[in-house]
Amino acid sequence: MHLEEWERVNKSIGSGLLGHSLDGNKMRKILSLSYNDLPFHLKTCLLSLSKYPEDQLIRKDVLVWSWIAEGFIKHEETQGPAWKSLLEIAESYFNDLINRSLIQPAQSHAPSEQDGQVHYCQVHDMVLELINHLSAEEGFVTVLSEDGQQAGTLTSAMQKRKIRRLSLHNNSTGSYGASPEAEKEQLSKVRSLDIFGKVTLIPPLSIFGVLRVLQVDDCSGLDNHHLNDLGKLRLLRFLRLHDLKIVKLPKSIGELESLETLDIRKQVSMLRPRRMVLPVSFAKLRKLVRLLANGVELPNGLTLKNMTSLREIVGIQVTLHAVTELGKLGELKVLGLYVPRPNESSSDRGWYVTSLMMEHGMRLPPSVNEWIVKCLQLCPSLQIFILEAPHFCRYPVDLMAQFPSGLRTFICHGGYFEKAFPKWTKPQLSYLTVLHLSLHTVCVLPEHIEQLAELPSLCFLMINSVCQSYRVQETLSSSSGFPCLTYLDLWSPKLFLKFQQGAMPKLQKLRLTFSPKFTFDEYNVFDYGLENLPSLRHVIIQLMGSGRTIMEMDDAIRKAVNDHPNHPSLDLLTKI
Repeated sequence: MHLEEWERVNKSIGSGLLGHSLDGNKMRKILSLSYNDLPFHLKTCLLSLSKYPEDQLIRKDVLVWSWIAEGFIKHEETQGPAWKSLLEIAESYFNDLINRSLIQPAQSHAPSEQDGQVHYCQVHDMVLELINHLSAEEGFVTVLSEDGQQAGTLTSAMQKRKIRRLSLHNNSTGSYGASPEAEKEQLSKVRSLDIFGKVTLIPPLSIFGVLRVLQVDDCSGLDNHHLNDLGKLRLLRFLRLHDLKIVKLPKSIGELESLETLDIRKQVSMLRPRRMVLPVSFAKLRKLVRLLANGVELPNGLTLKNMTSLREIVGIQVTLHAVTELGKLGELKVLGLYVPRPNESSSDRGWYVTSLMMEHGMRLPPSVNEWIVKCLQLCPSLQIFILEAPHFCRYPVDLMAQFPSGLRTFICHGGYFEKAFPKWTKPQLSYLTVLHLSLHTVCVLPEHIEQLAELPSLCFLMINSVCQSYRVQETLSSSSGFPCLTYLDLWSPKLFLKFQQGAMPKLQKLRLTFSPKFTFDEYNVFDYGLENLPSLRHVIIQLMGSGRTIMEMDDAIRKAVNDHPNHPSLDLLTKI
């Protein structure tokens, strides 16, 4: 297909999926044409999406790492670790599918994922219909849905094939073959098993001798005993147990000698605690690259010194033992530390942390602060650091001064810096691109903005300032600095900015949350100088409160946005 033809097809896909004037048959023809023109590797990656239920939010990292685990991504001769080049290739495939409008980026609301990157995607119903049909036709993925029927149209000959990829959607029949022997034979070559929703009759894991990918998502029918044979999956490379009620992993997990990703994240609430304890046998996972959790405990006796492949650990509870072990991973790139909430830890160490926090007026006790600082000092290769804690925790003002010089992302989720704006030395954070700051009783002043403006690589900035005394908070953006900033998000009861000419030349998205009452009491005007932001494309403003002041501010905001030469889009929200 010539470039001009492809561009017309791609434009038609985007237009049709957005609900414009293309009928269903014409849209299907365009999608088929688009699919037929895909290179083989993108066809394979796209067909793999047929395993997901309709309207499913699909995590990008889950998708690309499962592609890697199944061998869809071929290694190119590059320097550095093989997994890194494979990840870069997989992410380029993901982006290519988005650019071709075959998958759609979806928004993440998780605070730790507000960094301007795409973390989720969805498949439009019409695209899913096409790939389900093609996948069933080729025997690529076998889907058993609620009624026990296979998705798509399969001939009897195709149904007799050995299943390569099996996906169960709210299925309770448990029937995969005419007899136990036939079932075992049909499932013996399954490379990928995905279970979504309520599936009560789950095949024994011992059947799946060549399994590479196991994903169980929000499956109410899965209990600890279903994982008894987990250790027999010696070829398993990707294991995701998402949003399950299990609280411990079997000791046999240490037998998964090929495992590269262990994802045990879950949706967290007061009714669904995040407590999970790793077995000591976890240390035998020598090939593990990624551990993703929401507050996992590292028990005494478990050492990480031989897990030299680990590059990403997220959601590990802060204890002295954990910090000491993390310090043995000299090549760790991504680290997410978690300070447990009261009653959340299963160990005396967790209770100790909680009691110390209470004793020190809800500030992090000196020992915990020391552990966090020690961890930063022992991980010189760190590029992404996420710190999650209860909202009443207070961080020391010099915490950022301990950051490794190559750090690119710092996200502070929960907890606050108090008394003063955090400090760091000028050249120290020259690679920092994403910064989330939560403040307590600290007003953001012009000198603070000037300090931030000196960060040469900063692209994404969020500041949440809980200024309880509602002191005057006047933030003037510097007319120089912020050379790379594309996203700015500020939250404060009282907020006034004045963007000067030349300020933030690349800023595309601006999000402001404030109280019109407190702001109007001081300034009686909405004049933030939006016209001085030459690249502005999207404005989101959330107003806290109600009454006449809200309406006056509403009119002023709309006028300022309408008068902007770029005519940026406006989302104006009210929060009472």
